[in-house]
Amino acid sequence: MSKEKLLLVGAGGFGRMVAEQAMLQYDCVFVDDGQPVAVDVCGIPVVGGLADLPELRKDYDFLVVGIGNNGFRAQVYEKAKVLGFAFPNIAAPSAYISPFAEVGCGCVLMQNACVQNGAVVGNGVLLNAGAEVHCDAVVEDYALIYANSVVRTGAKVGKYARIGSNVTVCNSAVVPDGADIPDCTAVR
Repeated sequence: MSKEKLLLVGAGGFGRMVAEQAMLQYDCVFVDDGQPVAVDVCGIPVVGGLADLPELRKDYDFLVVGIGNNGFRAQVYEKAKVLGFAFPNIAAPSAYISPFAEVGCGCVLMQNACVQNGAVVGNGVLLNAGAEVHCDAVVEDYALIYANSVVRTGAKVGKYARIGSNVTVCNSAVVPDGADIPDCTAVR
């Protein structure tokens, strides 16, 4: 049985990490404006750039964006939505999503990421290795949480927020939309 085909937008560092997980389920190709067509990146061919999405839609139903720039990631998803793409979630085998959590579409959960009971994760969210979203916490659309950071019980991370590595968003704390929280910080 053949795998379904998936367009991965972005062949940079994070895109390549997403590809490692996506290849477990999908037959993947890259779309990247900075790479020549037909070059292989980590054994995955580049089939075009963003301008080629309308034509590629004829052969691909699924698309995931592996780009860390939150605003740009949101723009790509919005353009792809108009074209009729579907956005699966990519989760490493070691990631955990509680059956009582809500996770939007087009999310990426890297190794050992954890979304606990009652947590809500919006669309297009990137959770790096070891990121935790504790019970009843909320991470809104297009946020990015870097490695080993924790969003504690009842906390809220706003849309487009960037949470650095080794950050603790304390119980019931609120990170505003678009905030950029530096590494090794506690948000109270």
